Parts: sequence; structure tokens; C-alpha cells
Amino acid sequence: MENKTGKYLKYAIGEIVLVVIGILIALSINNWNENRKLENNKQKLLLALKQELQINKGTLENHLIGLHSNNSQVNRLLNYSAGTQELPIDSVRIYSSTLSYPIKLSLLNSVFEEAISAGKFEILGDSLKQSLSFLKGYTQSRNNINEKGDNLHFNNNGNNTDLIMILDVHETNNKENFYVQPPITKHPDFVKNDEDFIKYIKSSDTYAKISHVYYFNILDEVWIKYGLLRLTTENIRLIDKELSK
Repeated sequence: MENKTGKYLKYAIGEIVLVVIGILIALSINNWNENRKLENNKQKLLLALKQELQINKGTLENHLIGLHSNNSQVNRLLNYSAGTQELPIDSVRIYSSTLSYPIKLSLLNSVFEEAISAGKFEILGDSLKQSLSFLKGYTQSRNNINEKGDNLHFNNNGNNTDLIMILDVHETNNKENFYVQPPITKHPDFVKNDEDFIKYIKSSDTYAKISHVYYFNILDEVWIKYGLLRLTTENIRLIDKELSK
């Protein structure tokens, strides 16, 4: 009886050990599957983020080229107004007509926002999460600065109405593909002959108004080049680093 009892105990213990081993194996397999799914989701998110950032990088680079060219024209116009640079009247009128770069910057952020709202943002590495958060903050700050510049240029309690009306170009020979409606004719009160136009540009009051607009234009150029574009490039580098692991 003692021998039989001992055998039964050994058998029971063996069964328990086998069950525990089976449970541990099942848990390991389940954890492996969950980790594999998590890694697959992470890879998909990284690739989607990279694609979105690469599109934004191209947009930023193209926008920066146009913005820099526009700011260079306003720079020459200010020097002309101050009397330190000579320009032909046709150039003065052209440079005056685009004080603010007319193309608005539009960046993608749907993948980033969806990752945050769905809780997927946490599966990313700490360095990448921090850098992406910095990029979001820089984007929001840039939007705030740009909004202040627009308010200064277009609103400003009507103080810049004459600047916009006199300097803006409304001519029927402009390329019509830039219009959703036919071009309008400028009101005669805002039309100046070359002599009066030059006098208006060279006045200290006009110089001050253009300088205020130029300040925000330059601030935007710096913000894009050394903020948004630099951080976008850095985030792409960090994503490539995580993808290579």
C-alpha cells in the first residue's frame, strides 16, 4: 500500500508539473504572439509616420524656396524705400504687390493624431515620442506666429488698408489660372502714377508698415527652416533608426 501510495503521489506530482509546464508554454506562446502583433503594429505605424513626414518635408522645402525668394524681394524693396538701393519702377511695383508670401503652408498630421487618439503613440521609442512632441509644439507655435502676422497685415484696425490697396496688383493681364473669378479692376483712388507711387514707397510711414510685415515673414522663414524642417528631418532619422532594429 505504501508503495502504491508513493507511486500515486509521484504520478500526481508529475501530472501537476506537466500541467504547469504546459501553462507556461502556452503563456510564452501567447506572449510571443502578442509581442509579434505589437511589433507589426509598431512597424506599420513607423512606416506610416515616415511617409507622412517625408511628404511634409518635401512641402516644407518647396515652401521655403518660395518664401525665401519672396522675402528677398521685400528686403530689396525696403532698401529701395530707405534709399540704399536702386530698382526699376517695374520691379518696385512687382515687389510691392507680394509683401506676404501668397501660398499658405499646409502639413499632414492625420497619422500622428490618429496614433495619439488610438493609444498607439505609446508603443514608439522614448526619443521618437519626445521628438514628435517637439515637432507638434513647433507647428502650433508657428501657426500662432503666422496668425499674428496675418492680423497685422490684413486687420490691424484698418491701418494697413492703404498699403494693401495701393501696393496690390489687380491687372487683367495676370494669369487667369490663379483666379476662381475674373480679375477685378483697382479703384481709381488707389491707382498711382510712377512718380506718386515712388513717393509713397519712399515715405517713412510706408517703410514702417512694410517693415512690420517683413519682420513676420522673416520670422516665419526662420521658424520653418530651423524649426519645422529640422525637426521633421530628425524625426525621419529616428524612425529609420527604430525600423532598423
